[in-house]
Amino acid sequence: MPAIESLRELLGRQLRMIKRSEAGVRDGSDPEELHRFRVAIRRSRALIRASRPLIRDQLAALDRELRWLGGLSGPIRDLDVLTGHLRELLDELEPDQAGAESVIAGLERERLSQGETLVEAIDSARYRELLLRFRDSLGKLVAHDDEVGLRRLAEEELERLREAYEELGADPADEELHAVRLKAKHARYAAELASRSEGRPLVELARALRDLQDVIGTHQDAVVAERRVRTLATQDSALAVGRIVERERRRRLEMRARVPELWKRIRRAAAQAF
Repeated sequence: MPAIESLRELLGRQLRMIKRSEAGVRDGSDPEELHRFRVAIRRSRALIRASRPLIRDQLAALDRELRWLGGLSGPIRDLDVLTGHLRELLDELEPDQAGAESVIAGLERERLSQGETLVEAIDSARYRELLLRFRDSLGKLVAHDDEVGLRRLAEEELERLREAYEELGADPADEELHAVRLKAKHARYAAELASRSEGRPLVELARALRDLQDVIGTHQDAVVAERRVRTLATQDSALAVGRIVERERRRRLEMRARVPELWKRIRRAAAQAF
């Protein structure tokens, strides 16, 4: 399949996922619907970015609108992840469970408010125009450079990740590690796109990149969890917050310890793929 057709098919899949998830996002009762909505937005933007040498700026306007939508939905997803994680900790926090429940209640109030803002956005003319632009843009896509292959695009994204990873010191700042995660995400989606024509080695590389992305994502979740629960601490919840912070710091250290071995796996998969 030509590169442009693979790109069109994968982007079309993301558009369908956005539309399918929309009702669940409106309802708000199942966090996984918002997660699917977010993944489709995120994957679309990564595919647009990775394919820019092939299609140039044909989807630049669409990318800007997807960034707007992602900016509205991202903080809500973060709240869902944090709330779900804290609920899993509740049984471990006795006799300070009540304090933890008050923290969760504060997060749920914030989630309700932000959810209303997102629903207003997907009820707007801007959102409807985004969906129309997405659909129409796919039909008009053309390859500006037939010599640009998906394999090369995947190699370029992986090289950006390698450079960022090698710049990390022995004890990188949380923000530096998070930046590597974003590059791992871009490399992963480029590898998934290339795997449609290049086969199994690119699939294995995409899986290795996904695992690195997930581990650093869990690290970032722990960073955010500590920061957010601190802002919600009261006299009554202070003991629970302290215990949560202790657990999140352990979680951060555990995730950091896994990164070097995951990077070795990526290097092995890359050697097979390229």
